[in-house]
Amino acid sequence: MAARALVLLGCGWIARRHAGAARRLGIPLLTASRDAGRARAFAREFGAAAAFGSYEEATRDRRAAGAIVCTPHNRHLPDALMALEAGLHVLVEKPIAPTLAEADRMIGAADAAGRILMVAENVHFMPAFRHVQRLIAGGRLGEVRELHLVARGYRRQGGWRLDAGACGGGVLIDGGIHHVHNLRRWGGEPRRVFALVPPRTVALGGEDAVDLLAELPGGVVGFVANSLGARGLPRVQWSTVTGTDGTCFADNRGRWVLLRGGRGTRLSLFFRDTRGHVAMLSAFDEAMRIGKTPETDGADGRRDLAVVLAAYRSIAERRPVDIPC
Repeated sequence: MAARALVLLGCGWIARRHAGAARRLGIPLLTASRDAGRARAFAREFGAAAAFGSYEEATRDRRAAGAIVCTPHNRHLPDALMALEAGLHVLVEKPIAPTLAEADRMIGAADAAGRILMVAENVHFMPAFRHVQRLIAGGRLGEVRELHLVARGYRRQGGWRLDAGACGGGVLIDGGIHHVHNLRRWGGEPRRVFALVPPRTVALGGEDAVDLLAELPGGVVGFVANSLGARGLPRVQWSTVTGTDGTCFADNRGRWVLLRGGRGTRLSLFFRDTRGHVAMLSAFDEAMRIGKTPETDGADGRRDLAVVLAAYRSIAERRPVDIPC
């Protein structure tokens, strides 16, 4: 086997997305779990070359070129450092870490090792959301005025997400950071945020719902609403970007984008890799092979995290919080 295999650290739900993408791309996998039986079962299901009951042993396998860190948030730093020390490139699940200090350590370690550090922000690679970015960059909406990124529904949580120490927060640092990423990407770097949370409905290590108002460059206003405690809402929800010449509506599940404005209405449909995992893993593979800095590198993941942590500070202090440029 060529030495470009990827080690999956963790065999949970998100690891399945990565494994499916690797299978489609023909990238060899090595699976690792603290439970050797679970690693073997995962390897059989996805056709991995080998399974390990030890993360350390897996990262030191001579076939490995990179590691995908799919462990709880508070394990991202130690598991990424372990992989970097073994000479591997690292794709770490979002958030990059629970704190900026940990993110900085990870970024510094990757730089010192001369290895790629990429954050697994799959929404960045979703075809529908990339289409929204092209509409904005191409001036199809005119000058951007408002962004409303709304993803609300009801879902019970379990496992380590019930542990505030393991998760580092609640819905915003977990699923909500995807929408923070799009807020930054489509509207620019937030300058100030104000966030509130309602009383909790669903058991979680942190908040189960959050509403975030952001001041963006040029006076643009951004709004993020994310909830796991909203019963009765439809599964079909969308985000909007409004400009002086029109508005686009993007299906949050990545299946369509509707553009309406002065030049008429246009519906764009997307059928392949709608969640962006194949494109994301392909970008990581390319970065490893040619030394290319990925779009969602450690610094980009750190900026997403900085917005989330500013929002948490706003919630705690009940006031707007500035984000340093």
